[in-house]
Amino acid sequence: MFLNMYVKEMKEALRDRRTLILSVFLPILLLTGLTLFYESLMTTDENETYTLAVDPSFSKDGKALLSDFPQIEVKSFDNPTKAIEEGKAAAALQVSDGFMEQIKKGEQVTFSLSGDTYSQDSSFALSQVESALTLFEKQIIQERLQNINTDSSLISPLQVNIKEVGLDTDNGASLSILSIFLPMIITMAISTGAYPLASDLFAGEKDRKTMEALLMTPVSRGKILVAKWLTISSIGALAGIVSILVVTLELIFLTEELRKGFDFGNDLWMILPTALLITVLFSMFMGALQMSASIISKTVKESQNYISPITMLVILPALFLGGTGLHELTTKHFLIPIFNIFALFKELIYGVIDYQNIFLTASSLIVSIALFFAVSRILFLKDKWVLN
Repeated sequence: MFLNMYVKEMKEALRDRRTLILSVFLPILLLTGLTLFYESLMTTDENETYTLAVDPSFSKDGKALLSDFPQIEVKSFDNPTKAIEEGKAAAALQVSDGFMEQIKKGEQVTFSLSGDTYSQDSSFALSQVESALTLFEKQIIQERLQNINTDSSLISPLQVNIKEVGLDTDNGASLSILSIFLPMIITMAISTGAYPLASDLFAGEKDRKTMEALLMTPVSRGKILVAKWLTISSIGALAGIVSILVVTLELIFLTEELRKGFDFGNDLWMILPTALLITVLFSMFMGALQMSASIISKTVKESQNYISPITMLVILPALFLGGTGLHELTTKHFLIPIFNIFALFKELIYGVIDYQNIFLTASSLIVSIALFFAVSRILFLKDKWVLN
């Protein structure tokens, strides 16, 4: 009887277009958008040019400073700063006429560089021009030191070499973004996927006045609760697994920069089953948590008010653990529910398989599942919370 009820709930959930759209297809669209967005952040179009506004008196020598930066296109404007405000230029460079003669005389020259640092295009143009001016400055210093027969090492007594400890730096940028991006989208897919069903199977039954008829069937409340919980967890797990598959395919076929960090080699056989196991356990945890909120709700609208904050909890680990290094993760990160998902996925993405941390994460989720399911069972056995 329990199995029949579970199959019945699953069939109804999968037949419901609203459930499929909100639980499966909408997360897929969001994941696709996020994947392409993060890829665009890491990709720079070498053929794209950025306009640099200069005064009409800007000399050929000045334009020569930027000859090694083909993405910067120099254009003359009567008012370079106004050109930025009107969107005609990404940045502006102003300098006094005859600055090359001043430099030859050993005088100091002031360059005025203007731009909108909140604009991605303007920031890129500013960084390119700053690099050009820095190279020009070093060239001038070298020439002046040679003129007085002085070794250039006198003004550069230190040389600092930065070395990454313990990790491969070839794909460091891709791995860093994936370690934040993947756990967030998987947990969001699970929480948002289970959200509509969790709200409907308990609060929805009360709204439709069908809970009383359900309780009159020859099935114990415990079996009804388990069947509904497994249905919520199954839809959440389905959304999570589909998310993993969709993101994997998108990283392989639609991205270039992010794909560089998606190479696990011989460790894939261990990483993928671990990721699937933790995904299923997390969906069962979110199912039990959202189920508790739905049971205490009298209407679907009230359950949405309770479950919405729970759904948003998955964003918190991305904020707190986004800047945490792999070697800075401690035992507590693998014991706190939701946070442990991010911590473990961060290790897996970097190709680190720590059986102790996998055990701690799985154990923490299992204990949390048992705790919230016990709370749900206590509530569901009382007519005060089940019947309106």
